[in-house]
Amino acid sequence: MNRAFLCSAIEGLASQYGYHFQLNDEAYYPTTVCRYPAAFMAQPEFASMEGRKHGRITYKVALRFAQQGAKLAPAERNALLDSMEKEILNLFVALSTTEKIAVVDNLSISPSPEAIDSHGAITLEAKAYVTTIF
Repeated sequence: MNRAFLCSAIEGLASQYGYHFQLNDEAYYPTTVCRYPAAFMAQPEFASMEGRKHGRITYKVALRFAQQGAKLAPAERNALLDSMEKEILNLFVALSTTEKIAVVDNLSISPSPEAIDSHGAITLEAKAYVTTIF
């Protein structure tokens, strides 16, 4: 239940920024691009649990944002990366204030070195530990 809530919350927040959200394994990212901007997330990885009937579950979350960038000049690519970084940061800040979410920890955001398609997409990857309450 916490995993489904977490995925749904991230999907809703990504949609608010206009991103087409896909929840899929990394191997399928290139085949799931329907339109840009796109947000890709693999299933959250269970990291730890505290408590039995009431407590916390921590998940490791990896989220990628992608924008079309094939014909952009370097300055335009950097500006797009900056705006995507702000959107990802704002998404995780909003996630931390969501009901059932206790903490977003160890957030890291970096340009993704591997291409998700052959169309020159610009991608940023965010990784964080998200602690949910049950």
